[in-house]
Amino acid sequence: MPYVYACHRIDDYERWERHHEENGEARAAHGSLGSEAFRVRNDPTEVVVLIEIAEGRLEETLDYYDSEAFRETLEAAGVREVVEAEVLEKVHEQDA
Repeated sequence: MPYVYACHRIDDYERWERHHEENGEARAAHGSLGSEAFRVRNDPTEVVVLIEIAEGRLEETLDYYDSEAFRETLEAAGVREVVEAEVLEKVHEQDA
């Protein structure tokens, strides 16, 4: 199962979260099965997002993330910089 990982440097978490929630349907329409967000403990301006992508829809998802519409969403959300972004493949899962 593919995942997209992104680290965003943001202006304001509440603003970012509001836009992230509002963008959920658009992400789902392009292959997202859901997301998790994490704040860096010692830097409230950095958010790490992990998005699970449906099998067979990775290219569609990446095309959306490369679109002008998504860039506008990031700008509206107060994302100053995408510090890092990668495609990940889950290779192991274990309880505890």
